[in-house]
Amino acid sequence: MATIAFNQVSKRYDENTTALNALSLQIDDGEFIVLVGPSGCGKSTVLRLLAGLEQPSEGEIAIDDKVVNDLMPQQRNIAMVFQNYALYPHMSVRDNLAFPLRMHHMGKQAINTRVNEIAQLLNLAELLQRRPKQLSGGQKQRVAMGRALVRDPSVFLLDEPLSNLDARLRSQIRADIAQLQLRLRKTTIYVTHDQIEAMTLGHRVAVMNRGELQQIGTPEQLYNRPQNIFVASFIGNPGMNIATTEVFAQNNDLHAAVCGQTLHLPSAVQGYNELSRSENVGYIGVRPEAFRLSQVDGCVALKAYISAVEYLGAESLVYFHLSSHDHAHDNTTWIARINGHVDATIDQSIEIFLDPGAIHWFNSDGSNAIFDTCQSVQPRR
Repeated sequence: MATIAFNQVSKRYDENTTALNALSLQIDDGEFIVLVGPSGCGKSTVLRLLAGLEQPSEGEIAIDDKVVNDLMPQQRNIAMVFQNYALYPHMSVRDNLAFPLRMHHMGKQAINTRVNEIAQLLNLAELLQRRPKQLSGGQKQRVAMGRALVRDPSVFLLDEPLSNLDARLRSQIRADIAQLQLRLRKTTIYVTHDQIEAMTLGHRVAVMNRGELQQIGTPEQLYNRPQNIFVASFIGNPGMNIATTEVFAQNNDLHAAVCGQTLHLPSAVQGYNELSRSENVGYIGVRPEAFRLSQVDGCVALKAYISAVEYLGAESLVYFHLSSHDHAHDNTTWIARINGHVDATIDQSIEIFLDPGAIHWFNSDGSNAIFDTCQSVQPRR
């Protein structure tokens, strides 16, 4: 196993293309880190730099406190699983698993012993004589993982390994990966654009955008304490509702103007005192789960104009505006996640209720206006 450190690492392909900008990231021995973000955010570049497939333009990469910038990939004891599996089609599963060991000139008996161990670990023992074309997508993925693990690497890298699988199989393999990492305690970096994978797998999750680290923390921290609007809107399914707002005092009470409506903020709202003194709050954020259709003590009411309803079985997604078409102050579409079926029609106006304690506030620059920023937290295990 190994610790990993990125110290102000940048990667530029030319003066107009920066894939990674001054990344600083510390990964503990045996930790499972997930890098998540939209396409082109730099997360796969991080893996390629660590594996030695790319060279950093600036900064240092260290494994177990040893700088590895000048080491060849084969000298880093790192194994990588790619999105497309990269299996040899003319080889059996056994030969695919054995190939990395043959390249290291391991003896035949030792190779057979190690291949059988990995096959048992990944439930591949009955598939060892098959060729890749005879395997399902999930079986191919397990073979690719086995080929990476067979050398007993210090660091295990996975680059969007489940993107080619259907939803049901992704769920199954995701659980297999979590159990495998828990059993082996390998230092693991997992790249995905799927936040469900990120939130369920990672001890910590690093959110990236445009080559920069936006926030790293436990899944709970990212969900409950996003440091900026990008993290707030990216984490969650659907993401947080974001709209411009103006916070003002009136008759010794605090109010927020949002899309033509005014919210009275009770003193129980998070950061009430900070909000009353702030002149920089520019955005309000509300998770879809914070809305309800029935009044509860302490909730504030909003008039909502329905634009669409998606029934998902156990719950419904209600899309709405806070201004009618005739008196539109803002065209922001809001989403509420409501339990059960919602009987509403398009353009119908209803009252929707919000727990003010669930409101997030952001400064005009997009940073969180209430929570202190925190780049380092204790990972969950």
